[in-house]
Amino acid sequence: MTLLRYIALMLFATALSWATWFMVISVINPVEADIIGFLLFYASLCISLTGTFALIGFVLRSFLVKDELTFQKVLISFRQGIFLSLLIIGMLLLQRVRLLTWYNAAFLILGLTIAEFFVISRKKKYRE
Repeated sequence: MTLLRYIALMLFATALSWATWFMVISVINPVEADIIGFLLFYASLCISLTGTFALIGFVLRSFLVKDELTFQKVLISFRQGIFLSLLIIGMLLLQRVRLLTWYNAAFLILGLTIAEFFVISRKKKYRE
């Protein structure tokens, strides 16, 4: 897959997922929603945020980091987009159950940071 095709596909999928999220928040009443309504809300928001952060991360990496290959920029930006969207979704879920405090947010950030360091260390292990 070429880079232009990847960017076009990511833009289309991200726009479609944002449209889905807007449809979910306009159709589903949160007062009357069951677990399926909340799952649709969080899943569509997670996919939308992942695509948005992956595209923004790729553009930033393209301008700021010159010594990486293009496919490495794509993989890193997608992985970090997933982590950022999981951070936001995790904070929203904690807020939903009224457990979002500064130390719970710090534990969530710490857990995702450890996951990122784990992925980075595994890749360096295989490169050697």
